[in-house]
Amino acid sequence: MELWKVPERDTLLTITNEATRNEVYLEPREASDRRTLRRPSFRISDIWRAPLNDFPIRDEILYRYLPLSIDMDALEIGPGSGFTAFRIARQVRSLTLVDVAAESLANVRNNLGSLANVRCICADPTQPGLATELKQEFDVAYALDVFEYLVDPATCLRNLAQALRPTGELFLTYPNVLPPAGDGVTYFSCLSELAELLGQAGFRRWDIFAVRQRPFARWAYFSAHEYPLHIYRQMRSGNPDGRPQTYERSWVFKHSQKLERFKVPLHMFWFLLDKAIRLGGDVFACEPVTDEILGRQLVIRAWK
Repeated sequence: MELWKVPERDTLLTITNEATRNEVYLEPREASDRRTLRRPSFRISDIWRAPLNDFPIRDEILYRYLPLSIDMDALEIGPGSGFTAFRIARQVRSLTLVDVAAESLANVRNNLGSLANVRCICADPTQPGLATELKQEFDVAYALDVFEYLVDPATCLRNLAQALRPTGELFLTYPNVLPPAGDGVTYFSCLSELAELLGQAGFRRWDIFAVRQRPFARWAYFSAHEYPLHIYRQMRSGNPDGRPQTYERSWVFKHSQKLERFKVPLHMFWFLLDKAIRLGGDVFACEPVTDEILGRQLVIRAWK
């Protein structure tokens, strides 16, 4: 049973930082946007052509809240196996992928080599000068469940603001969870801390809200993914170093060659699970945030 009323997207509030950056206040978010929200098309060949991946439930947040168009240049930070890029490349003019890990990025290049509008750059988004290194401006920059691993989120935000065109949009989603419950190193105790970083980075307007899985989607995802994975992890020996904070340290990456033989049945199962969790409608519901943001999956949309 729903315990709160989920606001419509056009009733969300935008926190706007004026040029003076002395005051943060709330105003209604502009509803007009000529871009469209649409899921990437699915092709049967995706089952064997898409990069090997875990079930990408985080992509549902991207599809639900970030409008794209075919005349856009996009930037993704932390592409993982390249699965999200594989699908998003169909919706944009060009897609640039940035990862600090050379080995992981080489794997992405191998996975996406056939896509002419995708390029890969090995760079650290937390080091100054990223925009110069990219040698291109973008209409949108996004990162999915990456922000919590960045040791210097302030520099990363400045880099992304500099890489965006004047009308460009930043899209971030990540679990704002306090360690050790969360496996990342970056989190914010209150909304004002995050808002201040956005303002200092050069953004003048932003939406910050939380998302949660709707009851049916949560049940289906837990039953078919989280619970079996929990049982499997219990059967394996413990990891003294904790959960990996980079993709190349993950179990999937280290065993990718062995897992390739199971890619087709695995992707078929992910496809069926994706259909199942969407039987009840949208996978995620959004809710406004005040100053209590710890322990929530946050979504940040920001404009210069």
